[in-house]
Amino acid sequence: MKFLIPLALLALAGCATPATTPFSPVRDFQYGALGHDPFWMVAIGDDQIVLTLGPPGGRADGALSSASYPRVLPREVDGARRWESGEGTQVIAIEARPADCTAGGRRYEDRVTVTLSGRMLQGCGGRELAESHG
Repeated sequence: MKFLIPLALLALAGCATPATTPFSPVRDFQYGALGHDPFWMVAIGDDQIVLTLGPPGGRADGALSSASYPRVLPREVDGARRWESGEGTQVIAIEARPADCTAGGRRYEDRVTVTLSGRMLQGCGGRELAESHG
């Protein structure tokens, strides 16, 4: 099963030797999503949700900043999975809705919206879909 964040993180790490494992900001990775302009990615593990943001302009080669939130179980809302975590002004909501989504020339199973204290980020998430042949 292919997952988005390990692939994206491996790409960010550059060339890796077969003996190295991709960086993962969470233990027991469960779900991931990413977007651009600005670059962002979300990793949901068994213990936390990590949001990593890049600088404006859609590039992932500048200074990245990360924030973590307590892991919560997703709930189903109108056919979409939704995670909400944090409190006060530090609240994150992630909504993954089943729909083909393309990012970086790759197709994924979900369209994802991340709302962070009123700021909205959009991108793709879930499993990478197989390339269509023919």
